[in-house]
Amino acid sequence: MQRIIHLMVTSLPPASPPASVALKRLCRQVGLHATNCTAAFIDDRQQDIVHESALFLQTLHKLWESQDVNPAEVWTELLRRLEVAELLMKLNQPPHRKKRNGKVMRPWRVTTSKLP
Repeated sequence: MQRIIHLMVTSLPPASPPASVALKRLCRQVGLHATNCTAAFIDDRQQDIVHESALFLQTLHKLWESQDVNPAEVWTELLRRLEVAELLMKLNQPPHRKKRNGKVMRPWRVTTSKLP
């Protein structure tokens, strides 16, 4: 009885809207082209890397359009991340470094290569 009351009182989390068949197909295509691009890279197939990369970006653009994502916002975010990564590299390798006891001192060391 307590279980029934508990189930009646607690609300279920809102269900996510079902994705359309077309959206699922588009997502599969994006994944397929990304996978094919990676496989071409592993096999060192330069022409296939170019071809699959172009297909990946083209399909990704369609996915953005279907979700009302402005491509300029994505490219701006990517540019921001690249600029931050370049800044981190400059901070890690300042041109004014001095040697102490025969070793180059680093005032700040970046320990990751991942973009923020």
